[in-house]
Amino acid sequence: MTTITDNDARDLDPDFLDFAGAEALCAAGRVEPTNRTAVDAARRTVREAVARDMADTTGGRGRRRRRFTVSAVAVAAVAAGVLVLPVAGMDGAPPASANAATFLRDVAVTAAEKPAPHARYWKVRARYAMSTRPGQEQTTWYSRTSITISNPGGGESSVCHDGLCTFDERRGGQTSWSAGGKLVTWDELAELPTDPQALRTRLLGGSTEGDRSVYNGIVQLLATAPSGPHLRAALFEILAGMDGVRLLGPMRDGEGRQGTAVEWQGPAMHHILIVDPASSTVLEHREKLGTPPGQGTTTFLSTGPASELG
Repeated sequence: MTTITDNDARDLDPDFLDFAGAEALCAAGRVEPTNRTAVDAARRTVREAVARDMADTTGGRGRRRRRFTVSAVAVAAVAAGVLVLPVAGMDGAPPASANAATFLRDVAVTAAEKPAPHARYWKVRARYAMSTRPGQEQTTWYSRTSITISNPGGGESSVCHDGLCTFDERRGGQTSWSAGGKLVTWDELAELPTDPQALRTRLLGGSTEGDRSVYNGIVQLLATAPSGPHLRAALFEILAGMDGVRLLGPMRDGEGRQGTAVEWQGPAMHHILIVDPASSTVLEHREKLGTPPGQGTTTFLSTGPASELG
């Protein structure tokens, strides 16, 4: 068993305990230790947090060390065998799973550190599958003024040549994405708020579907749009605060790639999102809907900038 005593608390660095809920953690007292796998994972995360902390402070010997992030403290508590407190949801909603919130907020930090995308095209290669039929691979190139798709079978609004069909799907002269309750163009992506609460309000956009609209907007902007690093970070932060989000843990996608899965149970639908925590990339999105339920799976094989079609 692990015990945190009053003397232990006094001996700890005050910066370490300078976060909401520290007193409750200390008061938890004697608890049963967690399983070995959780402890090892927690220790790895804490070591990484400490390494980042030290790297950020090597330039000034007299500078006071910055605070550990709340997520690092929470993981440290798991490693110590102390219960992790639940993380409050947005708008007074019941709390999301503390583990899911911690994971998603760590991914948000990773996303914020990535470079901003700059490209003529945004290329998304994905495989779409339903439980009733095999998957079909499709590559989509988004430009500011059109959408080009590989082998989509054509259509009245498309111009096809050499296996590529270009669709003139624009709003105000630009390609647009469905961002919750409204459409947003390529240029408008840079104008979206990066404060999580303000962005959540924007994703609602007057929609009557509530969190379902917000969730759909998060997936669209994370997986298919050239969203900037701070916008991506805010999207993960919103997901971390949504009621009903739960951490499933390590999971492989349809390509066999290892990621970490979170699930969200929405109105009449069940969603699973597999994320690569090292890159903040969305690997796969699964959803179950209907009666009896059928499953739709989108595996994102590659996503990123491209200089030309092909």
